[in-house]
Amino acid sequence: MTSSLGSVGLAVRAASAFRGGLIMLGVVVLVATTALTAWPRFADTLLTSDLQYGLDQAQPVNRDLVTVVKSGMGQPGGIIVDDPGAAWKAMPGALDAVRRGMTAPLRQVTEKGQYSAASEELPTSPPAGASSDGHYFTTVAAYQQLRGVATLDAGAWPDRATVATLSTAPMQPVPDPAAQQTGIVVTETGPPVNAQVVMTTAAAKLVGWTIGQSRILGESRLTLVGTVTPRDPAADFWNLDTVRASGSFADLGDAGKKYSGVVWVAADSWPTVARSLPGTVTEGWFPVEPSAFSVDRLDAVSGALGRFLATTPTATIGGVPTALRFSTQLDRSLAEYTVRAQPAATLFAILAAGPLGVALAVLVLGVRLVLGRRRDALALMAARGASPSRLRWGLAAEGAAVSIPAAALGLVAALLLTPRGGPAGLSVALAVCCAVAPPLILAVAAGALGPRDDLRGERSARRRWGWVLEVLAVGLAVAGVVTLFQRGTAAPSQDAGLGIDPLLAVTPILIALAACVLVLRLYPLPLGWLAALLRRRRGAVAAIGSTTAVRSRAGGLWPVFALVAGVSITVFSAAVLSTERAGIEGGAHAAVGADLSVSTPVAFTDDQLDRLRSVPGVAHSAIVYSAGGLDVRAGTQGGDLSGYLVDPKELAAVEGNVPESARVSTALRASVPGRTAAVIGGWSPKIPVTSAILYTDTTVHLGVTAFSFTPGVYIRDAEWTIIDKTGLPSAITLTQRPSTVLVALRPGADASAVHTALASVAGPGAIIGDAVEQQSVLRKAPLVSGLETVALVSIALSALMCIGALLLTLVMNTASRTRLVATLRTIGFTGRQTAGLLGWELGPVLAVGLIAGILVGLALPAVVLTPIDLTGFTGGPVRPAVVIDPVLIAGAAVGFAVVTAAATLIALAGARRRSPATVLRAGGEE
Repeated sequence: MTSSLGSVGLAVRAASAFRGGLIMLGVVVLVATTALTAWPRFADTLLTSDLQYGLDQAQPVNRDLVTVVKSGMGQPGGIIVDDPGAAWKAMPGALDAVRRGMTAPLRQVTEKGQYSAASEELPTSPPAGASSDGHYFTTVAAYQQLRGVATLDAGAWPDRATVATLSTAPMQPVPDPAAQQTGIVVTETGPPVNAQVVMTTAAAKLVGWTIGQSRILGESRLTLVGTVTPRDPAADFWNLDTVRASGSFADLGDAGKKYSGVVWVAADSWPTVARSLPGTVTEGWFPVEPSAFSVDRLDAVSGALGRFLATTPTATIGGVPTALRFSTQLDRSLAEYTVRAQPAATLFAILAAGPLGVALAVLVLGVRLVLGRRRDALALMAARGASPSRLRWGLAAEGAAVSIPAAALGLVAALLLTPRGGPAGLSVALAVCCAVAPPLILAVAAGALGPRDDLRGERSARRRWGWVLEVLAVGLAVAGVVTLFQRGTAAPSQDAGLGIDPLLAVTPILIALAACVLVLRLYPLPLGWLAALLRRRRGAVAAIGSTTAVRSRAGGLWPVFALVAGVSITVFSAAVLSTERAGIEGGAHAAVGADLSVSTPVAFTDDQLDRLRSVPGVAHSAIVYSAGGLDVRAGTQGGDLSGYLVDPKELAAVEGNVPESARVSTALRASVPGRTAAVIGGWSPKIPVTSAILYTDTTVHLGVTAFSFTPGVYIRDAEWTIIDKTGLPSAITLTQRPSTVLVALRPGADASAVHTALASVAGPGAIIGDAVEQQSVLRKAPLVSGLETVALVSIALSALMCIGALLLTLVMNTASRTRLVATLRTIGFTGRQTAGLLGWELGPVLAVGLIAGILVGLALPAVVLTPIDLTGFTGGPVRPAVVIDPVLIAGAAVGFAVVTAAATLIALAGARRRSPATVLRAGGEE
């Protein structure tokens, strides 16, 4: 029985016969889609986590939107109202109105407005038996939601009914002409009161106030009826003013000791109590919720915040329209994050470009595998009258039937793997590209589908255009590198946003492609010399293998490109990892000032200094002397700075692990000759400062180096100076109180044991700086810890894609390889000789590809990392230097060599399983 097959039926039969190739293409699309669509969502999740972490670490007083309304005496500046009770009553409605006026992006990251009121810090009677040098102060406050944020430990909550005036003659406002000229209304206090109060247990213990006792504040009496504990010490209310939770103690030296605490009256009684106080502040704030932020909404929030701060809402307080001016440092925090995170987005794109390039090579190889297996069927259909356009549409349909479901599954897998990745628009677009690419490549790469005579002209055209494309690839790579070096290392601006630098992202792939072109063009030369040399030796394996390798170039552009791109990005990722790790270690030492530091709020005795220096494990030590406040000026700039004195030689001995650019000893040695060396920080002059004058009992000319960071935890002031004590004139008189000892550890010493010993010698209240602990703190930032994950994922994906490219290349040559093995075994080749010939199939190109990939990977850090500031990834105060770890590079090269050997052995085993007679018979029938 005979039947006539139509073109459609023949196409279906052919597709079914070669379904193995289509299935392999689908697997390639599935893996590539999953990796590519998950990557931007993973990077988005990481950047969002870092943004939320940074805002969460910020103090609420700097993060929240705060407004203040002042009233009463002793309140210069700000918004002043006559009646503190009116401000208290009007604040809830005013905050609600302001929140309704916010735009949606800002309203989504803030919570409902809260408010509280408090007096200024007022002197209070001391507890019984207090020392004569103790001074006690109390802040009287009210908070409507106190019972919601605090738990009653003992006693009872204050009752409004217990507030009573001690005098019935209210005090009337007294006009002050000077105050009226400035718009400030000054009032005298109302009658004194007798009020019940509560305070935190910790503050009550600090100031020695027990339940049931009363203290006199001015003419008023305050009776403590209960003590409370914060429900959540991290809540904004407790952190807007830390004195609320724990009180405050300060040793003022000759002026005595100061004890302070906050007490709360019943919220409803505040208007009455406030009239008895000389000055009060009603504070309203919108808590900012860090978990509500995401990088995709960052620009919208920043714009809404800027517009909000630029306007001045008005509220009616006591019948008078009053402007509410809000202040915050949230805008600065967001701007600083943008500058810090912009290099992260670009670096993530660079690390993603490697797997993306290799995935493209694997996809092309998969398409070539399908076309190679379909070539005879396509020729048969063309011979039966099928037009080239119909054949192309058929190939595209076959590819789409596999790629679209595979891309859809890959997108679903990526969304499940990254549930917090934000909007999926980019991922969907990448999935569509992965779904559409195979059909398009199949249709375009099919070439001439007419009679076989057309193929010769097609090959000639491809060779002509191939030279053009190769020259274009090399030219683009050179242009990209030159442009990067001409552009320099300018830091990203705040206006740049989180956009990716396209030049930095694309240049690594262009360099890899150019290296691939050079490898394919140049490697036949040394290989030809090697083949000529081997032909003179005995044995056929080397001669045949090298000659075949010169002629075939083992699969052409795509497997070589996959290898060069994969190896180069792997080496580059290893360099990123080593740079980050070294940067974290160096940044931790720069933040501490040495391996360890120990500081005391008073001064170390000579005995303590000797004991600190003799702690086991201490190799070197340097003393930092506190000089108190110093008057340092450069022209009209400067003022009172916290002064520290050091010996540069001692300091150099303990700064061995501190990066060179962060060493104070290096800056002190680089001073202008004839001037006393000094380092300043926290001082922002309008012009660069290189010299200044220290005014004391004599004038000292300083050679100044400005630091943009604080080089040690022992410096706890915003503006400071460190001066070379050995360069000061002998006649000068400065306070030299040994307050800090910097320590360098011996090799192999236990840092934690030395830490414990230093703390024991220094005594209670000492502050210990530990570079090892600081590294742990730095690694907690998601951007710091996440970079390592991103680099490792990039390495894993590149390796996986390279394995796929090698396997596809071997599968494409399966038929010819199997026939070769069968022929060689028939004429008497041993298994070892056969394995040697198979090794020549991919060996030369893979060896050259590995070498080229390693060289490109070593060059990329100098080209790409130079313009990128990795400070945001290391968390340290200084920009880390690029570090190349030879152990990681060698490990990457060995790993790819092992993969190559394994793939070759798999191909040999597959070829040897076939019967030589069967293979040769099938080949003859063809």
